Amino acid sequence: MENNMNDLIEIVEGKTRALVPNLEKYRIGRKIEPAHAPVFYNPAMELNRSLSVLAVEAYARLFNYKDLTVCEPLSGTGIRGLRYLNETSCVSRVIMNDIDEEAYKLIMLNVERSKAEDRVEIYNMDASQLLLNLRGRIIDVVDIDPFGSPIEFIYPAIRALRHRGLLAITATDVGVLMGRYPQKCVRRYGARPIYSIDYSREIGLRILVGAVAKMALQLDYGVKPLLCYYEGHYYRCFLMLLKDRSDAVSTVKNLGYLIHVRSTSEVKFLRKYPICKIARRDVDVGGPLWTGSIIDLDFVKEIYDVLNEREYIRSNGKLMKMVEDFIDEAPLSDIPYYTTSTICRGLGTEISSKKLIEELRKAGIDASRTHMDSRGVRAGVEDVEVLREVALSVLERE
Repeated sequence: MENNMNDLIEIVEGKTRALVPNLEKYRIGRKIEPAHAPVFYNPAMELNRSLSVLAVEAYARLFNYKDLTVCEPLSGTGIRGLRYLNETSCVSRVIMNDIDEEAYKLIMLNVERSKAEDRVEIYNMDASQLLLNLRGRIIDVVDIDPFGSPIEFIYPAIRALRHRGLLAITATDVGVLMGRYPQKCVRRYGARPIYSIDYSREIGLRILVGAVAKMALQLDYGVKPLLCYYEGHYYRCFLMLLKDRSDAVSTVKNLGYLIHVRSTSEVKFLRKYPICKIARRDVDVGGPLWTGSIIDLDFVKEIYDVLNEREYIRSNGKLMKMVEDFIDEAPLSDIPYYTTSTICRGLGTEISSKKLIEELRKAGIDASRTHMDSRGVRAGVEDVEVLREVALSVLERE
């Protein structure tokens, strides 16, 4: 690391200072390429890290946990782990690791500068091996934030976590999960995506959650999604691991498939496992995937309360809006959404999502917006024709 000291700059995220590579030296045209730096650091993921700080604090408060041990097996610069230490009241110890020796040295430097040596363990080894080595210890939170797919780290993370532990996962291979590369999705996640429909973005997220659930089920464990979302170029999931056979039974009930009828654009969950044969030629089937709720209302309300206590994060308007959207859609997050372009197809014009939600609520139908798509509407009916009728009645009055 000594040879690269001139390439480091100090940054501030939240209340945490750290040295990171000077990414201006790794710019190609107008685009910064973090992967080209000697140690990976992506400033675009600051919001991800800020929300993770809030989520871990909310998790501890909601379930009355203290003195949490967090394992971050892919630490990079160590900024995420240091933020857990500096910006939560519940994390007492962080296990940091990176297989890259330059990253390992930078983590040690940042931990030393933060005077956190007595609260941090630092390793320079394969991430999966580290997680497997931690079996037998009490690990409360495992945060997997890789460059690309997290799939190879999920099983060892499940083995490392305690009962009711928190598993945080980032996936940046959104194109694979959404179906741009369907064969790769089948190979990597064991599920068939459906590409080029309005709902493809959420299908990818549900395939990811379903993959975690299937791995947990192999050990007779269950999972409970607390918050699973899409933002920019990645998916992020916070899942509670439940090491009880009864929870495994409940988890199985939330695995199924998504049915997409091309002729009507209708999408609905088939909450059966395994799937029965579908013979219609105009039907696409995606999955297996998670068909249950992906946002827990109590959890995101707790995140909102934590956020409101932290002025230095609350000032981020984008983060505040995301959390407000999570709260709004949580009660309906087990129902597929439709975009207004799909709902209004063939009607000659398009109604705004805000107006449609207002009209649905007036008609006694639960409805909400979704963070997944600014045009998206979740409603307490899965029949797209009902939504079209409401939209048409509005358009006829205007």
